[in-house]
Amino acid sequence: MRADETKADSMEEASGPLLERALDPRHWGMPSRTRLKENRCVVGTIEVCASVDVTPTLETFIRVSFRGPGLSPMRAAELLEQFAGKRFPTAPNVEWFVEIDGRQWIHFSRRYTRGTLLA
Repeated sequence: MRADETKADSMEEASGPLLERALDPRHWGMPSRTRLKENRCVVGTIEVCASVDVTPTLETFIRVSFRGPGLSPMRAAELLEQFAGKRFPTAPNVEWFVEIDGRQWIHFSRRYTRGTLLA
């Protein structure tokens, strides 16, 4: 962990400022696996990152990603519930897509806005 990284005591505590920044349209951007340090927080040994990605077709997806030693997709799903459960409650027919990249980040994403953005 770098000295300039934001820290929190719980996923719930980390979610406030991270989701506030991520959901602000001024911070939306093209999909990227590397986000600014302002999009990240460390909780214990787990790093969490939140963003809203805008695709070339102007669809929006919220992405919440986790990385940590020995982190499994099932444990990351539990962390997602702690992190985003109050703002994005688990509901029938609302799916989070999951992917694991080569840097061992576990990414959860789902559509954020109903339709595509208009430019």
